[in-house]
Amino acid sequence: MKAIALHGFGSSPEKINWLIGPLRALNIEVLAPSYRDFEDGLNKVSELIKGGGRFIIAGHSMGGAIALLTASTLEGVDCAISVSGPTDRLAQVRWLSEGEPGSIRRRTYEELLRIDSRQVTEEFLRRTSPINYLRPGLPPILLIHGANDELVNINQVMNYYEKAKSLGNVIEFIRVEGMPHTPRGKDIRIIADAIENFVRRYCIR
Repeated sequence: MKAIALHGFGSSPEKINWLIGPLRALNIEVLAPSYRDFEDGLNKVSELIKGGGRFIIAGHSMGGAIALLTASTLEGVDCAISVSGPTDRLAQVRWLSEGEPGSIRRRTYEELLRIDSRQVTEEFLRRTSPINYLRPGLPPILLIHGANDELVNINQVMNYYEKAKSLGNVIEFIRVEGMPHTPRGKDIRIIADAIENFVRRYCIR
């Protein structure tokens, strides 16, 4: 088994050692591709999975959304882990666009527009929203989200959790009190423990 670990928008593999480390500690080979935007990340994950084998897909922020989407749409995914990942991308972009001028929400939205305005169209966002692909029989899913996330509204993640659970899927939701969008300090230890427990129970055969 291998794992694919995905950084968030505007980040890099070097900035998600807190996500890669717990997987490597379980003696799992971790692939951490760099990508530019959602479509590029989705294509790179698809290429890796089509190469064969069984995978855990884990991601932070945009990478978390890609992890959830691929778990719903591609064969070869045994587990998915999303940390601070949006589950409804249309609602997410609207949330960002409504931020106060100069706020981190508005700045993130403007950066998305600069990179590729096609990727913030309603059609593309609906087509790439994990919540629109929920069905029975998905691989086990772990959602980790900070109560103080300033970029992704925790309510959309809770909505995804409830819908996935109602369909009979194995899914866990860890709410980390005080954690902002990017984990830090004690958040990293909480995340590491949650990942280890989840992978041992559901992903390693």
